[in-house]
Amino acid sequence: MKTETQEKFDIIIKESFIEFLKPLGFKKKANNFYLPLEKIGHIINIQKSQYSTKDDIRFTINVGIFSPEYWLACFNYHNKDVPVYPTEPECLIRKRIGWIRGLDDTWYTVTTMTDVEELIAEMKYNISSFILPFFEKLNTVQKLINELEASETLLHTAAKMTFFAELKLLDKARTEYRKISKENYNRYQIASLKEYAEKHGLI
Repeated sequence: MKTETQEKFDIIIKESFIEFLKPLGFKKKANNFYLPLEKIGHIINIQKSQYSTKDDIRFTINVGIFSPEYWLACFNYHNKDVPVYPTEPECLIRKRIGWIRGLDDTWYTVTTMTDVEELIAEMKYNISSFILPFFEKLNTVQKLINELEASETLLHTAAKMTFFAELKLLDKARTEYRKISKENYNRYQIASLKEYAEKHGLI
């Protein structure tokens, strides 16, 4: 039998995330919501803290931009097909709600004392005012490319290089590769990245 806190958590997920996201086409699996687009995908993940208990649940919201090309290059360890329901750790871009809102890392708490309606309203605000606008800026491959070129914080250099190389945008990939020696990569990482760059004709 679920505790009162667990039931409150379920209500919050249902009345904010499920009821908000399902009409937009997001598919739910566990505490993940995935919207497949033409060549990328949008993911929202509800992450419980490892320190949560059945009477005190802490959670945050992770969002991701999924790229099949990037997944095939970096996560396809066993020669499988691109997943129908990818997870947030497998995404090209991964951000938490605190980052999207320009705040410190943000976690929410559910206990028996929690005002459920207040927290539901907060979650809907997060989705409508921050998460969906973030996704709107990155809902096509071209928008994603443009944003990656303009932003220094959206994605680290090695991942940018890989993404551009997998899309055969070799000039853009070379530009990113040239930055690697000036950044905080260890010699093993640099050796691996050099091998990748050589394989794809970047150097």
